[in-house]
Amino acid sequence: MNPRSLSRIRISLVAAIAVTISVVLTTGVAEAAPTTIGPTATIPVGGLPSQGLLSPDGSRLYVTVARLSPDREEVPGTVAVIDTSTNAVLTQIPVGPTPLFGSLNTAGTRLYVPNNGDGTVSVIDTASNTVLATVTTGGTPSYSVVNPAGTKVYVPGMSTNVMTVMDTATNTVTRQIATEAHPQAVVFSADGSRAYLTVRDANAVQVIDTATDTVIATVPVGKRPIRPVLDPKGIRVFVPNFEGDSVSVVNAATNQVTGTIRVGNGPIPPVMNAKGTRMWVGNGTDGTVSEVNIGPRPGKNPVLRTIKVGANPSFAMLNANGDTLYITNQDSDTVSAICTATGKVTRTFTTGDRPRQTVGGSALYSIDQGGGQVSVFAASRLGSGACRK
Repeated sequence: MNPRSLSRIRISLVAAIAVTISVVLTTGVAEAAPTTIGPTATIPVGGLPSQGLLSPDGSRLYVTVARLSPDREEVPGTVAVIDTSTNAVLTQIPVGPTPLFGSLNTAGTRLYVPNNGDGTVSVIDTASNTVLATVTTGGTPSYSVVNPAGTKVYVPGMSTNVMTVMDTATNTVTRQIATEAHPQAVVFSADGSRAYLTVRDANAVQVIDTATDTVIATVPVGKRPIRPVLDPKGIRVFVPNFEGDSVSVVNAATNQVTGTIRVGNGPIPPVMNAKGTRMWVGNGTDGTVSEVNIGPRPGKNPVLRTIKVGANPSFAMLNANGDTLYITNQDSDTVSAICTATGKVTRTFTTGDRPRQTVGGSALYSIDQGGGQVSVFAASRLGSGACRK
């Protein structure tokens, strides 16, 4: 080798070392890999669990479970009632086929479960764990939502383009509101005077006056809007547009879109901090989370950072302190725990097959649809949040 070539090699090595030193000085130390944590318990519920709801006192976890016959036909489902102190299934309450995303009233005394397979809602008395009524709504419902006062239940009928309104005192249908195509999910204003309904195939949100149960506005948003989310101050409705790769911001006072935030591919319903200044949006197709500035001065590009998580993030949840964001990664069989201060994934929880949702109480619960189970991560394994090592 001639001296000139040797000199070039030495220069390259020095440059490489300089770059390495620069990286170490910039970052301090090499970034540690997330801690991997397995469940402390698994609770078999069978079938295809979709949703978990905690009672107000946290003592019970209600899990909707769809069931199939041996030839893969829909059959009546159940709601598994779990004692969170013992992780034992107390009972399985029979409901209709393919129960999906229900809601509890504020007192936790009634659970309203939409049965997608037969167009009904099962009304469950949580004291006796029995079905009080089965109300026909039609329309292959996926959601049923109790209004803040606990007097009505709103059930979007996806296949009939009707929003059914139930009276909770009588468990009867009192109104059917005609909507645009494919009504999907609804959120109420803080005082319950307005309901905001996404109509997927119309690429819009319809605003309903709940005193008269009539549509008072139709607000165009992005492509294929899914479940809307109200901000903590009640002044904005954030609408994730699954095929628009964006989130529309709707002013709740004027029913006008005031902004469109570009995020990743396939955004899911976002979560926000208590101050309403930060929002996190999981991007189902990208395997990322967009952290967004939604404060008074968001700037030209409100997306502050993009955080890599697992495959097909399908659900997001903040802990009570707001320091940890949990992202359910359906195709990775994991839950990512992100420190909201740093945007770093510091813990990875391994779940059962195809986790669908995460529920937080005295422990962390993963609803594992493919595994027919609930994975439990005890508080002692969670630490003090993802920002603590």
